[in-house]
Amino acid sequence: MIEYIKCSSNNECVEIIKNAVRNKELIIIFGKYTVDYQGRAASKLTEGERFVIIKQDGAIIIHRPTGYSPVNWQPSTSVIEVVERDDKVVLTAIRNKPREIVWVYFSEIYGIIHGKLVDQGEFIMYMDEHEIRDILYENPELIEKGLRIIEKEKPIGNGYADLFGIDKNNVPVIIEIKRISASRDAVLQLFNYVKIYENKTGVKPRGILVAPNFTSSAIESIHKLGLEYKEINLQLLWKYKKAREIKHGTLLEFLEKKK
Repeated sequence: MIEYIKCSSNNECVEIIKNAVRNKELIIIFGKYTVDYQGRAASKLTEGERFVIIKQDGAIIIHRPTGYSPVNWQPSTSVIEVVERDDKVVLTAIRNKPREIVWVYFSEIYGIIHGKLVDQGEFIMYMDEHEIRDILYENPELIEKGLRIIEKEKPIGNGYADLFGIDKNNVPVIIEIKRISASRDAVLQLFNYVKIYENKTGVKPRGILVAPNFTSSAIESIHKLGLEYKEINLQLLWKYKKAREIKHGTLLEFLEKKK
């Protein structure tokens, strides 16, 4: 059940948000606020009218009224706190690994939407992992500048790594690709390839997990195991796919179009 509330005081807003966070609900807060961020970098967003989304897994997204990209965002957080301070509602989101903190200072809250949603649907953009693999094989810069892919479906142990390459520093790179949200199992699969390759060659490779998005447990495991991850944009890959299909058209198809 989704509920919209226009709270009458800052204290009421604080209690509504606190309870919704405690219940792991989806929360959308409309208001006027500033944002401070400290972590891998630092930033400040001056006052404006926007909305904050707190997802059921603790991810936080801050959107302006225009554009599709968030101006600030943070993956699943360790701690979300809400207090009233100096006539403002202050939301603090803390992520431990890596250490990042977002502070949102609301001078006004116009309304709050909260409740739980159930979504078990699978997102499919008509590309399988082999198509994604082939696009990245031909365009390795989509993963990292200076990366050279030298092999597809590289045998490692009892499995096959999707891509194998060399980075700009001549370090071997093992890449595992998932077309949907990458889970902890995908991280462990990649880690297994990395360890087998290191034990066999005596050279420690980099391991990069590539996917449209990642579960919080996957990101936590990536950091713990010394791996890396790259988020890919499926809409961008779709454009590469269509361009690839045109490029690889047959001569007969080309002549037919000319008639």
